[in-house]
Amino acid sequence: MKLYVVYRWDREDGQSEQIRAATRPLHRTYMDQFSAKVRLGGPVLNEQGQPCGGLMVIEAESLQSVKDMVSNDPFELAGLSKQIEIQEFRWQTRRPDDLPPL
Repeated sequence: MKLYVVYRWDREDGQSEQIRAATRPLHRTYMDQFSAKVRLGGPVLNEQGQPCGGLMVIEAESLQSVKDMVSNDPFELAGLSKQIEIQEFRWQTRRPDDLPPL
């Protein structure tokens, strides 16, 4: 298993808050099936404390499996993000005990 960081930025046309509110219940239900794979996750906040994107660290077999998971998220199916980046990640500082040694 590898770790991947997913960072997404919300669209900037003023529709993100409405899209997020309308699809949040579907997003949470969808993400429940990945609870064992998502090591951490949550919204990224702007200076006013409002969501403007999201960050997750996901444990997965491959980059493609993470891309599939993210692209089928109701948030993304509704067009919430303007940009998504997914990169392999090596957890070093405060590494959880259940991860294999470096």
